[in-house]
Amino acid sequence: MDAQEFERLNYLSEKSINDNVSIREMNEFKQLHDKWTKSEEFNLFIPFN
Repeated sequence: MDAQEFERLNYLSEKSINDNVSIREMNEFKQLHDKWTKSEEFNLFIPFN
């Protein structure tokens, strides 16, 4: 995930909270969220080894 995708994910998150999101945007949000959960650079919830 790059910084632009991360910013888009944040934007769509805020938009969905305000109930102002389209189905296409929700699908995009899901794809970006899935990518974020696999990203070590932007995901702060990485378990410590």
